[in-house]
Amino acid sequence: MKFTYNWLKQYVDFDWSPWELAEKLTFAGIEVEDVHNLGGNIPDGVVICQILSSEKHPNADKLTICRVTDGKTERQIVCGAKNYKVGDKVPLALPGVTLPSGLTIKEAKLRGVESQGMMCSAAELKLAKDAEGLLILSADAPVGKKFSEYLGGGDTVFDVEVTPNRPDWLSVIGIAREVSALTGKPLKLPETSLMEDTEPTKKLASIKVEAPDLCPRYTARVIRGVKIGPSPAWLKETLEKVGVRSINNVVDATNYVLLECGHPLHAFDYNLLNEHRIVVRRAKKGEQLTVIDGTRHELSPDMLVIADAKRPVALAGIMGGKDSEINDKTTDVLLEGAYFLPSNIRKTSRKLGLTSESSYRFERGTDIEGLVWVSNRAAALIQQLAGGQIARGLVDALAKPIQKRRVKCRFAQVNRLLGIEVPPATVHMVLTALSLPVVAADANACEVEVPTFRVDLEREADLIEEVCRIYGVEKIPAKMQPATVAVSEFDAKWDALARIRQVLTALGFDEAMNQTLVGEGALKLQNPLTTDQHALRPSLVPGLLANLRFNVSRHQYDAKLFEIGRVFAVDGKESLHLALAATGRRNPCAWETGARGAKLDYFDLKGAMEELADDLAAPGFGVAEVKQIPLLQAKKLDLRDAAVVVEMELEPLLTAARGEKQFRQLPKFPAVVRDVALVVTESTTHADILAAIKKNGNKNLEQVELFDIFSGGTIPTGKKSMAYSLTYRASERTLTDAEVNEAHEQLKRQLERMLSCEIRDS
Repeated sequence: MKFTYNWLKQYVDFDWSPWELAEKLTFAGIEVEDVHNLGGNIPDGVVICQILSSEKHPNADKLTICRVTDGKTERQIVCGAKNYKVGDKVPLALPGVTLPSGLTIKEAKLRGVESQGMMCSAAELKLAKDAEGLLILSADAPVGKKFSEYLGGGDTVFDVEVTPNRPDWLSVIGIAREVSALTGKPLKLPETSLMEDTEPTKKLASIKVEAPDLCPRYTARVIRGVKIGPSPAWLKETLEKVGVRSINNVVDATNYVLLECGHPLHAFDYNLLNEHRIVVRRAKKGEQLTVIDGTRHELSPDMLVIADAKRPVALAGIMGGKDSEINDKTTDVLLEGAYFLPSNIRKTSRKLGLTSESSYRFERGTDIEGLVWVSNRAAALIQQLAGGQIARGLVDALAKPIQKRRVKCRFAQVNRLLGIEVPPATVHMVLTALSLPVVAADANACEVEVPTFRVDLEREADLIEEVCRIYGVEKIPAKMQPATVAVSEFDAKWDALARIRQVLTALGFDEAMNQTLVGEGALKLQNPLTTDQHALRPSLVPGLLANLRFNVSRHQYDAKLFEIGRVFAVDGKESLHLALAATGRRNPCAWETGARGAKLDYFDLKGAMEELADDLAAPGFGVAEVKQIPLLQAKKLDLRDAAVVVEMELEPLLTAARGEKQFRQLPKFPAVVRDVALVVTESTTHADILAAIKKNGNKNLEQVELFDIFSGGTIPTGKKSMAYSLTYRASERTLTDAEVNEAHEQLKRQLERMLSCEIRDS
């Protein structure tokens, strides 16, 4: 948002310098990004002149002799530039002036010809780093005017960054309201009295709002007999100082009011509207509109348009149509003022890639109640600049009565939140100065009726923030708070996550971090930023497989990756997962030829997960093999070797890992080892056998280790032999052979019963 120092002073009388103003606004919460002094350091002795004639220098091929006028005197200037022509207007430095470059101009003879000053380039005036030739000004530059004044000298442009919750600051009056509160000076609003004709507006224009949910209020005025022409100098200069191009008096008036009041308006050529009718409706499917910047857009039913009796004439809140814009032949104007639903304007603007000063404000919310005042202000200004007769009254389509919020502010709560004592009278004064009317008050609190231009005020804390801003943030003393070590439930979880990363990294895995948004998934976004990221990921596995594919395509065939991240179910439930993926060789750096070529398989990831569970001391943790995974069946991965993946919900593991490890003394008594070989069906797993052994419940069975799996030979078809080494040890004494033999035989009989297996002879 840009405004000028002099423009702001029209609405509130203050005596701060531009730099003091910037500091005060910053402390009040309005971030000032740039302060630019127009005219720079150009001295008064630089004026605008016009070149009357030019002829070749008699003694120098590269010089010319020009006759110029500064509005009072004709002068002879020797010039070395080539980029000008007779009739051009340029800056002229008069004798005696010192330029910003440090050069002092004197009357002197150049190659025998007297020169009474110097025509200047932009570089010589420090307006540009480099410049070729003279600075050629516009044809309407006033001859004799001080060049610093022509550039806006004596004025300063402010560029402020406005947060989305403060649309009232997107106007000069909004900024002036803040300065008024800070200085205690009254806010002076412009006059909006109208000289209306006798014929009512409602007889000249028909207004119908078919989408009141998207346009809660629409107003229209008609001004007939206007004369389109250039704007007066004051208006052109005001707009150009803040970067708005002057177009004509009517369009400039609407742009001026937009910047002044923060509420966009639009002027239609009344005679280009079919049947002089306005219909506010949703666009029809496939309907097209060419807007005033010349671009053509295909519309959809979720977009709001302003139409006449036959076709769309504007894209509501964003940009007017080319076929109904004000032009040199316009004589009658229909002035639109409306309130549009911010979310719809934002959605349409993003979808079409079309933004404007209007859409920027409508997206953030404009003042629905102040709409009539703004319309009157613009109509009066158009009449002042372009003449014409304003039809009596305005058409006002208001969908429902305007409801205002009331917010209570307790004085004790003000003091508690700010940490200082603010007198109740001061609280009352600050709120009133910000145009927040106090409708009720007692010794303990006051109640404010929130005006519609303050969309950000919803609760008591918002009012207290207003008091803080205006009363002065600098008045709140800095206090050193005591340092305390906070204990959070999340600390243990964070430590466990760090430990998981450490363990997996030690096992040779690299961590991957992929996007939460993916191209495929059941949980789709309504308004995705890109077409290839329009869904929330249901699993970590696709991202890791894409990482493997990326590595293999670059001849990195051996990869072991893990990722910790959020995944999302169809019902929207969010959970933290851990996934591992690996492909290629188990140990590519091994020195033995056989070991170096061995491929990763299911058992590598199973072992990694079991190692992780053991390190975290998570009891009851197990890994099961799954061979039919739809995700892996559906895609061709283009990998050299098989890929192995594992994925799990991490919260149960983190919960189990929060206990501390228990110290156990080294055994004092010797162990006794016995072996057993079982002939079981092919479908029997190691986990099945461990479960059966555990069910035996022998307290002296310390360790079970699988050391051989064998099939074929004497083993029947469909079966296999699994050999185990069992370690027995008592913690309080040495076991006898008889005790161990009895326990071992009992275990074998239980395995035969539970697994229907055959015990092989040792």
